[in-house]
Amino acid sequence: MTFSIAKPLSYSAPASGEAVMRLNAPATGEVLRLDELPHPLLQTGLLGTGAAINMTTGEVSAPIAAVVQSINIAKAQLVLVHAKGLKLQLQIGQPGEISYGERLKWLVKKGQRCEAGTSLLQSDPLWIKQQDALPVCVLTLLNAGRLGAIVLTSDPKIRINDEDFLALYA
Repeated sequence: MTFSIAKPLSYSAPASGEAVMRLNAPATGEVLRLDELPHPLLQTGLLGTGAAINMTTGEVSAPIAAVVQSINIAKAQLVLVHAKGLKLQLQIGQPGEISYGERLKWLVKKGQRCEAGTSLLQSDPLWIKQQDALPVCVLTLLNAGRLGAIVLTSDPKIRINDEDFLALYA
């Protein structure tokens, strides 16, 4: 069994260079860094680098054009793969908070091609809160090894499909 710990990425833009990719907001709500969430695996970056949105509505859309690689209903997770090879995971709730996809309506299937903005799923943020869980959409980059920095939008409030939610730098 092989374990690898990703190098820590910077959260500020490098002095020179353009972003190699920009991701749209997958949900509406308040933008959070992963280290601001209470789950230790997210705080330490062991599940990947990325960001979260404390959702105020339940719609979740594709942040980039990609193919649905997998859907894990039991863990409320979906993995997308961009044509350039970037893999990203969208998860509703923190790990272990939503069991067996309760109150999630999946709108895509494995292998489906999606454009940026394609509706992926619908959730119920109010129900998630009633379960004493955080109604977050967690976006993690699963293969960020060649990236040097990720930059979150400067606006803490974001709407679904807003551009420049997350900029990736090499």
